[in-house]
Amino acid sequence: MRTLALVTLTLSAVDHWTTYLCLRRPVEGWVVSEANPVWEWLFSRVGLVPGLLVDSALTLVAVGLLLSARVFPAGTRFAFFGAVIGVTAWAVHNNLGALTALGISPLGGPS
Repeated sequence: MRTLALVTLTLSAVDHWTTYLCLRRPVEGWVVSEANPVWEWLFSRVGLVPGLLVDSALTLVAVGLLLSARVFPAGTRFAFFGAVIGVTAWAVHNNLGALTALGISPLGGPS
């Protein structure tokens, strides 16, 4: 279960970084927005960086609870991690495609 938690946290960090790169400033000729309406709403209310910090904190709390609270059966925890990993991997894939199209390196500079 710890390996799934580590994969979840790593993918989440990559998602947050690539989301930041995609949304940090306008790119001439492109309209780039957050695909998740909940996070789009949060980013519009508190800003991109604070919103990503909230997302990171919620992710850490959720992973910590799943690792420590034995009230959830192992199958439930496995399914949760699997779902989060799948959705987050899709988001990272989408973000990397957007970065490529925008001409932005995943390291933050021009590609």
